[in-house]
Amino acid sequence: MKADWCGFGAAEHERQFDAALDRARAENVRARTEAIEEARQTPGAEVMKEAVAQVRGRWVKALMRRGDPRSLAVADFLGGLDEDAAAARARLQALARTTGDPMVTALALQRPCEGGGCRNVEASQWSRLEPANLQAWLILLEDVKGGARSSQASYVVERMAAEGHYSRTYEREFKALLLSLPQTETPGLMNEAEMQFIAGTAAAWQIAGYKPLAEACQAGAAGSLLRCETVLDRLWEGDSQLDRAMALGMVRRLVLPAHPELRARWEPRAREYEAFAAWNNPALQKLAQRGESPCSTQPEMRRWISGAAELGEWGQGRAEMRAAGADEAALSAQWRRDRGRGTLDPDPARR
Repeated sequence: MKADWCGFGAAEHERQFDAALDRARAENVRARTEAIEEARQTPGAEVMKEAVAQVRGRWVKALMRRGDPRSLAVADFLGGLDEDAAAARARLQALARTTGDPMVTALALQRPCEGGGCRNVEASQWSRLEPANLQAWLILLEDVKGGARSSQASYVVERMAAEGHYSRTYEREFKALLLSLPQTETPGLMNEAEMQFIAGTAAAWQIAGYKPLAEACQAGAAGSLLRCETVLDRLWEGDSQLDRAMALGMVRRLVLPAHPELRARWEPRAREYEAFAAWNNPALQKLAQRGESPCSTQPEMRRWISGAAELGEWGQGRAEMRAAGADEAALSAQWRRDRGRGTLDPDPARR
């Protein structure tokens, strides 16, 4: 399988995985769970797991050779070269306390030491370093004591409205840094392992929850709703579909019932989001489909990952829509027909 991944290994891996998943369709929950676990332990899955581990080790070494704080932080975020992951977490926390790079702090907040193994950075450090980033304030809002109605929560929302100008989780920068490391250009096992490593690590990227913001906005008076609308206005400019979906959802549930006059500002954005969602889901499904040969989709997958790192999920999708001459009005109309309502219309299921 390793020696001939494109000719034999990948196809055999798919066959083994599909066979296990076919057994997973059993009605018995225990049998289904066992079959899914079996799929993860097939010889093909073990080959891929070993290849991904090799990619991680090779890239961690390359990051450590670079030696700059951001590269060292990513190396420790990935577990470093130590068998003891706790040591890598401790180094990452120490590095975050001594560098002013907000990405290092964002990484450290995702990898805290456990059980008192080291001194973790405080959630407030990110907003002190990068007050213009809404994500930094969202992290702080999660850490607020006393709940959504507390004066601390009101203060955080006020600072978000006054100082926040963009939403950056640093997932894009993380992927771009990995893509800047030595890559395997030819199709094969290591090429696929590199993409799986990047996509898998990014998929597990922890982001701040939006529930504390929604609760803080809902708990406030009419004046604070306008401050929240300012925050949502800037969240709409985020580079992910989730940012924009959350902004529209909170505008629909919280802002428009009290300020229906603001719908004129958000309706064009709702149409844009609906067109993007109608376009993006089939596009991603097509990307995940198997090609004529096991390795034929690798170049397209690598192009998509690189584009998402450069432009963001939203920017990548919008660029593809423009290049294809997508009819956004028709896509939005189709989205509304499928759901029986527009994005800003009340959801009957929530009544």
